[in-house]
Amino acid sequence: MVCATITSFGYVHGAPSEPSDITLDVRRHVLGTHQIPDAELRTGLDLDIANAVLAASGVARLVDNTALLAIGLLDDVADARGRLVKIAVGDARGVHWSVGIAEEIARVLRQNDVETEVGHRDIQVPHAS
Repeated sequence: MVCATITSFGYVHGAPSEPSDITLDVRRHVLGTHQIPDAELRTGLDLDIANAVLAASGVARLVDNTALLAIGLLDDVADARGRLVKIAVGDARGVHWSVGIAEEIARVLRQNDVETEVGHRDIQVPHAS
């Protein structure tokens, strides 16, 4: 049974339609990915982009603290049928930072035996013209 769902999104496309238990707005806390070649044609699923995101100051702590909070919320639910934590991670466009952070939170949760699903609502990247 899935115990956590994580959705990445871009605020320029609107807030998530479903409420979340935990919502991270990382717009103010991220640097541009312009220093990575061809970043605009890639996503946070790309290893170079993900590594740049995860190496940024404070991201590892954000990931760990979010995973701990999610695990704590799951532990507090007495009825196993109601054990579901929804996490949303938003940046400006929903392509780089939110995707990389969402994937890393999922990895940490899975390491802690939390069955997790991840979706990326706004991951579409425009092609170079």
